[in-house]
Amino acid sequence: MDWKDVAGKIFKVAPVIGTLLAPVTGGASVAAGGIISMVGSLFGLTPEETTPDKINQLIEQNPEALVKFKEFEMKHKERLEELIIEKEKVKIEEQKIFLQDTQSARQRQVESEKVTGKKDVNLYALAWLFIGGYFITMIIITSLAFTNNVPIQMPNYIIFLLGNLFGTLTTGVVGIMQYFYGSSKGSADKTATMATQFKDALNGKSKINAPM
Repeated sequence: MDWKDVAGKIFKVAPVIGTLLAPVTGGASVAAGGIISMVGSLFGLTPEETTPDKINQLIEQNPEALVKFKEFEMKHKERLEELIIEKEKVKIEEQKIFLQDTQSARQRQVESEKVTGKKDVNLYALAWLFIGGYFITMIIITSLAFTNNVPIQMPNYIIFLLGNLFGTLTTGVVGIMQYFYGSSKGSADKTATMATQFKDALNGKSKINAPM
């Protein structure tokens, strides 16, 4: 069990705490470090003792523990808002670094093609390899599913390897699309909204909404 699982239960009564404990990766983010320590203090736990399994155990044994999270959220509202700002700031910085890296790679490609007068064949070959591998894998999986030829039992290591393969292909295709066509408009709009909320919060104009 990780913090994302525990956060799902806490979110129902204390959405801000639940949001801070539920990063996309399922592990504790830098911004969540503070809230984890604060949550542990509710039950007299040290930071080392405050683990997802331990908090989940306390919730399962005593449902009234969820009330403590709600009370805690109301009592420490100001500090929690600061943590939300920190979390959003980290997201914005990560997005900026990613976009800068992508832009640098594109610029390198352009400069290289200007100097040599030739396109980087390896770049396009690798891109087509990933895209082709992705769609071939999808076709095979779909065909097996529709023809009821999916093996009922497979060794765990085969499942693990297939999962890694599909995950690698999917990540590669997403990266290729972003490299050649840029980030999606939805991602750009989301980043812009986060930046605006962050600036407004610093200026005391508004509060940042809990991210989902």
